[in-house]
Amino acid sequence: MKAKQKIYDAVVPQLIERLQQATPENPIAPWSTEWRDDGTKNTALMMGARNGVTNRPYSGINWLILGLLTDHKVQTYYTLNQLKQITGSNRPVPDEKWDDSYDVVFFKMIETKEKDAQGKAKKMPIMKTYKVWNHEQIPGLPINPATEAPDFDPKSQIDKYLANLELAGGVHLGGNRACYIPSQDAICLPNSEAFYDKYQREATAAHEGIHATGAKHRLDRKAHKDYDDVDSTYAFEELVAEIGSAMVCASLGIPLDNLQHTEYVATWIKRLKNDHDFIFKAAAHASRAAEYLAK
Repeated sequence: MKAKQKIYDAVVPQLIERLQQATPENPIAPWSTEWRDDGTKNTALMMGARNGVTNRPYSGINWLILGLLTDHKVQTYYTLNQLKQITGSNRPVPDEKWDDSYDVVFFKMIETKEKDAQGKAKKMPIMKTYKVWNHEQIPGLPINPATEAPDFDPKSQIDKYLANLELAGGVHLGGNRACYIPSQDAICLPNSEAFYDKYQREATAAHEGIHATGAKHRLDRKAHKDYDDVDSTYAFEELVAEIGSAMVCASLGIPLDNLQHTEYVATWIKRLKNDHDFIFKAAAHASRAAEYLAK
């Protein structure tokens, strides 16, 4: 558990501090404030941290770590082995930057002494960390530009994601509420002209789409069963939707700087202080939901 505690100690205090600064009048999302546009255009990786060799975006808690704890214009990161291969040097990281790496995590499955019904050893995930460095920390590193995708309209793309959910009750436009109705498997959205911000409509649609992924016939998100009070149950699902919609918007190059539901901030802070797994679970569920919505 040392690896998880290490990440917790790095992430959670900053997350709590930034959440405490969020107000209804200034609802800044803590995981979005440090993102920078790296100059690419309409790429599927435009605003999120990604691996500089594979171009794959980081997901789960790693997405949160690199969005919350870093402040770089170029959002590409490399492992030590990757840097050695790229540069041909056994010491590609400058001495003064060695301790400025970022710890990201992976889960390794190990066998336990317990047996399953077939008599095979049960496996359990063990969390480990590894170090990555940002492109800007390595002198002379060649820029590997992301491949540009064809131009697209973010609104149309989000609408496509909602259509792909095949909601039994469909998407209903109009009125002054945005919500997902589980009993009807339907999403309600105000008309586009009702939104004040250019991208607020897309962010709201993504948020409700993330909620819809949790339905039993989709991801069957049962995380709420971990909490025995209504406030924590709703707060957890809203945190999943906040992070998940930010992931979706980042993948489309949509800036999403504001929290949509600041009324849950107090419960988030309380849970973050008392439950070390709270943010890990929320980030993992958000990542799965974002991938499902955008598939």
